[in-house]
Amino acid sequence: MENGEIYKESIGKLLKETDNIIFNIRKLKDDNEKMNLENDKKIIELKGKLTETEATIKDTLTKSGEDAIKPKCGWAHFKAMKDKIVIEDVSKTIEEIKVKLPSFADFLIKYVEVYSIRKEKLNQLVKDETIRIEVLETVTVEKQDKKFEYKYTGVK
Repeated sequence: MENGEIYKESIGKLLKETDNIIFNIRKLKDDNEKMNLENDKKIIELKGKLTETEATIKDTLTKSGEDAIKPKCGWAHFKAMKDKIVIEDVSKTIEEIKVKLPSFADFLIKYVEVYSIRKEKLNQLVKDETIRIEVLETVTVEKQDKKFEYKYTGVK
């Protein structure tokens, strides 16, 4: 009897076992895909419900006439936002700063490959009332709406 004949039946059983294992892996992957699709649908529904609930919180806070309400389980408020400095044309504003605010030019203009304006520094000078933004014709200030925020902290 040849050596191969002795193991033929064992190898046959093991090959059948690998086929069963591969089948079970494919079945589980298919099941996972179906479950993921179901979960994705549920997630979309819950996100929609969350959006509706957030809108209701915001609407309720607005109707209250308050800027903030703090129940025991968290808070909801309208946060005041800083005015936004808008620069339509950076190159024109840079030239305007050089002419109208030469003592602040190095402070407000930076060069990293191209010239740009340090808005945070400009904001600070305006806030400190060191300069008036109206001096610069190429810069405008936009009032920003209050930002709605909330947080659930749980009952303590």
